[in-house]
Amino acid sequence: MTEQTTPELPPVKIAFIIDGQVVDVLHTDERLGAIFLSQATVVDVTEYQAQNPGVNLVHATYDGTTFTLAPVVTPETV
Repeated sequence: MTEQTTPELPPVKIAFIIDGQVVDVLHTDERLGAIFLSQATVVDVTEYQAQNPGVNLVHATYDGTTFTLAPVVTPETV
């Protein structure tokens, strides 16, 4: 019989709370934990990415008034 080992969990644990009740706990690294705890705006970009395959949205700007994304244009993306 082989001994089972428990995988080591990432160091940061974030609780998601809705209506005063914990609904899930995410185990993550420090960077993603800091992003979640910064009260970041979370936007579903599934449809945008489907219509714009290959567009890298990291560092894009987001207008919360018009709900639009403006990807950063670099010489590599032109």
